[in-house]
Amino acid sequence: NVKNYCKFLLEDLGYTGFRYDMVKGYAGRFNKIYNEYSKPTYSVGEYWDGSYDAVAAWIEATGKQSAAFDFPGKYAINKAFAENDMTQLVWKANGTTPQPAGMIHFGYAQYSVTFVDNHDTYRDGSKFNGNVIAANAFILCSPGTPCVFLPHWKSNKTEIKKLIAVRNAVGIHNMSAVKVLKTTRDCYMAEVTGSKGKLVVKIGSAMDSPSGYSNSDIKASGNGYCVWSKQGGSSEPVD
Repeated sequence: NVKNYCKFLLEDLGYTGFRYDMVKGYAGRFNKIYNEYSKPTYSVGEYWDGSYDAVAAWIEATGKQSAAFDFPGKYAINKAFAENDMTQLVWKANGTTPQPAGMIHFGYAQYSVTFVDNHDTYRDGSKFNGNVIAANAFILCSPGTPCVFLPHWKSNKTEIKKLIAVRNAVGIHNMSAVKVLKTTRDCYMAEVTGSKGKLVVKIGSAMDSPSGYSNSDIKASGNGYCVWSKQGGSSEPVD
């Protein structure tokens, strides 16, 4: 019945894909069954857990037929801004190579839907010390599939539009390579390579600038973040 209901949603009602709610409540193999039968264009599961291993195990249980929300990354973002410690934005792939924190740091970037807040976590209040746009800059300038929370979009449309524009201009995708250039309490800096070029993103209060870029390359900036790129878009004026 569930398999046929999924197909009905797609073929009769025009849905494209699914958000599977509370997938911790049943075995991931069922999501594999549903997706292989109905063939949605995309699906994502809400496996609400801060453990990388737990979320990875669910993705594997679906036969990699579904993405998952990057709750481990979400909690890393919370911690970074609550404690003003940008080192929380970096995890080490295989224990050696610095990468952006969360499911995207190793092995599951293309199956990771990154986010800053959602309808459940938002009600807990702001955790970002006024750095909501900087938090969005982190996910929009990282691999994975970023999902911008509607209230954040409505309140910061101009700034988030700039971040989306530079992501698109550079061609960042869910498996884009990242080279972390600096990680200190007041600075996360990384170079991200897309299909059309590169950008450098800085998160944190440090006034550092990347080598090889000038103020004319700044495409977006604000409280606690700055993005440089030589690809597309107009440069942002510097005060």
